[in-house]
Amino acid sequence: MKRKRQLQRPSQPGRRWAWLSLLLILGCTASADPARYRLAGSGSQWETVGEDRILEDLRQRYPAFFEAVLEQSADHRLDLRPLRDDLELEPVDRHNYDALNAIAIAYFELNARAESDRGGSSYLANSFRSAKLVAVPWRAYGEVESGPLRDAILDFFEDIALGEKQSSATTASRLVRIVSSLEKKESDPNRLGRIHAITETLQRLSGDR
Repeated sequence: MKRKRQLQRPSQPGRRWAWLSLLLILGCTASADPARYRLAGSGSQWETVGEDRILEDLRQRYPAFFEAVLEQSADHRLDLRPLRDDLELEPVDRHNYDALNAIAIAYFELNARAESDRGGSSYLANSFRSAKLVAVPWRAYGEVESGPLRDAILDFFEDIALGEKQSSATTASRLVRIVSSLEKKESDPNRLGRIHAITETLQRLSGDR
């Protein structure tokens, strides 16, 4: 008669290390979770956030879009349909957040480029392109009722309001009415409070200019 193989119980130190390893794995997984606004806390950066090579990652998903964004010519047309479709996708998954983060990177890039050429030939063109980008998450906020996705969209507007990204402070006044109008699309008291706070911050930021 064959004896059943007994499962070896690890010693106390072994179990402790196994538990710590699991915590580390879970911590890494949580920090690398793509289903969020990935530029939060990145300071002035929008290409990388710590070890998160966000631009490199998203260029693989939206190659044509980023080719148009990174092209120095302001005449290069941005096709926003793939990003709009992904951002408004239901049920919500990683695609929605990829689209939001791609839009955020493009917004900060084009905004900085426009402000660096204020009064020049590409200023109006790049300003117009960045304004079109902001309209995509603004519309999605009313189309998709996912609380976490709405929070991520507010994270994006909050990031602009912080004024840490290059030239974002100079365009704060353009976003006051845009963000304020989100109140009409929201019933959750916590998010309404965030919208109000972001609007006030944008107003102060634009008043300081």
